Amino acid sequence: MKFTYSSGQRPLDGYVLKRGIGRGGFGEVYFAVSDGGKEVALKLLRGGSNNEVELRGVAQCLNLKHPSLVALYDLKTDAQGDPWVVMEYVSGEPLSVVLNRHPQGLPSELAQQWFLALAKATACLHDHGIVHRDLKPGNIFLENGTVKVGDYGLSKFISGSQRTAQTQSVGTVHYMAPEISTGNYGKQIDVYAAGIILYEMLTGRVPFDGESAGEILMKHLTSPPDLTKLPTEYLPIVAKALSKNPAHRYASMAEMARAVEAVGTRPAPVARPRPTTAQQPAAPVSPPRPRPRPREDDIPSVLPVPTLRGQIAELSGSMALAVIFALLGATLWYSLGRIDNLADIGTVFFLTVATTWAVLVPGKVWAYRKGDPWRRRLVMMFLGVLIGIGALWLNGWVPTIRGEPGSAVRHDLLLDWPLPAGTGLAEGAAYVIYFAVTMFPLRWWRLTDPRRSARFSFLPLLAAGFWSLLPLLIWPQPWPWGTGALVMAAAIVQLVSPWEQPIPTCSRRLRLRYS
Repeated sequence: MKFTYSSGQRPLDGYVLKRGIGRGGFGEVYFAVSDGGKEVALKLLRGGSNNEVELRGVAQCLNLKHPSLVALYDLKTDAQGDPWVVMEYVSGEPLSVVLNRHPQGLPSELAQQWFLALAKATACLHDHGIVHRDLKPGNIFLENGTVKVGDYGLSKFISGSQRTAQTQSVGTVHYMAPEISTGNYGKQIDVYAAGIILYEMLTGRVPFDGESAGEILMKHLTSPPDLTKLPTEYLPIVAKALSKNPAHRYASMAEMARAVEAVGTRPAPVARPRPTTAQQPAAPVSPPRPRPRPREDDIPSVLPVPTLRGQIAELSGSMALAVIFALLGATLWYSLGRIDNLADIGTVFFLTVATTWAVLVPGKVWAYRKGDPWRRRLVMMFLGVLIGIGALWLNGWVPTIRGEPGSAVRHDLLLDWPLPAGTGLAEGAAYVIYFAVTMFPLRWWRLTDPRRSARFSFLPLLAAGFWSLLPLLIWPQPWPWGTGALVMAAAIVQLVSPWEQPIPTCSRRLRLRYS
C-alpha cells in the first residue's frame, strides 16, 4: 500500500509521521506523534469536492465525548492547503480482523457484547442529532477491552433533505440501506447497517453479496435476506432491523439494543484480551455453541408481523369496507342494466361479500407466512363450495332434518334437501361446483399481500373473469351472477387490503466505497 508521505516526514506542523495505517475513498490515515509526545492518528483528506462533506461531518463531532467513540481532537491545514483531521489513535484491531478469524461467526455471547457497545456509541451520535452513515466492521475497534466506533467522515446531521450537497450517496455497499439511493439519511440507515453487522457477527458473512456493487445494491433494494443461518432467538431482531421500509425498523438504536440484550442473560462487560503483539490485542475467543437450524416456515418476513390485536382490527376494517364497496358495485351493476330483477341485487351483493371475505380472512392468516400454494388452493376451493351452498340458499334451498317420530334419541337422521323450484339435482350441483372450480386456480391470497407490486392491478380482474366464464362455456347456466361477483371481489380485495409502498429503484449512479 503506497502512501503520499513516508515515516519521519512533517507535512503538518507539530506532528511527525511514523507510518501509514490505512487508505480509503476520502484520503489516508497515518500514525503520528506530536512534538509533545502524544500518539495520534492523522487523516489526510484527499476527497476533492467531497472534502466539504467530510469536514462538515468531522466538525459536528469534535466535541463529542463517549468511551465507545474514537475521539476527534482538531482540524488543521498544511502548507499545501490540504486538510487534516487529528484524532485518537486506537491500537486495537478492528472487528473485520476478528471476523476473519471466525469464518463461521462469533459465539452468540461475544457478538452480543460487541453489538451492545456499538449500539451505545451510535445512540450517542443520534442523541446529538448526528447519523454515522458508514457503520461497518472496519470502523469498529477493540482496545484494552473497550469497543470504539470511528471514522466520522461521513457523519451528518439527521435530515430528510434531498439536496445533492447534503445527500451524496456514500458508504460501503454491503452495509448500505435501501433508502440511501433516494437521498434519505435518517438514523434508520444506521439501524439497518447495525442489523447487517449483527448478521455478519452471528453467521460470518453478510446477507447480501455479489460480483459487482450494482448487484449487491439491487439485492438491498429488492431481495429479502436469508435468515436461515441465524440462531433462532435473533431471527425477529435481524428481520426487523433489515426491513426495506425504514418505518418498520427499530425506532432507535437503544430500542434495538434492548432487544439484543434481552436474548439470554444480561451479558458481562467485554473481556480484556491478551495482547498478541505490543499494539494489537486479540479479541477473546470462546468455543462456538451449536446453533439450532430454524425451519423455513419459522423465518419471519422482512417486514415486522403486526400484533394479533392489530391484525384483527385491520381485518375488521377491511371486511367492513368490503361490504360498502360490494353494495356500491351491486347497485352500479343494476343501474347499468346488467340485472333485470331488483331482488337479484341482494344475490349479487351476498356473493360479492362472501367471496371477498373468503379471500380476506385466510389472506390475513397467510400474509406473513410461507406455505404450500396447492394446500392454499384447496382451502380456497373448500370456501368456494361454501359460497356455492350460500348461493343455493339464496335461491330457496333450505335443508331440513327429520327422524322417526316419538323416538327419545333420534338415530338414522335423514337430511331432506329440497332444491329451489325448477332446480334439479344437476343444476343444484352446478352452484357448488362452479364456485369451487373458479376459486381453485387463482392465487387469491396474493391480492391481500401488503408487499404486492402495485396497490391495484387489472390483471387479477381479467383472470377472475376468464376462470369464471370458462365453466359457463362447458356447462351453461341461466344465472350470470357468479362472474360479476368474482370480478368485483378481485377488485374490492385489492382496494381494502393494506399495501406497502415499495422502495424506488436507484435513479442515478451512486458513489460507492468498498471495505
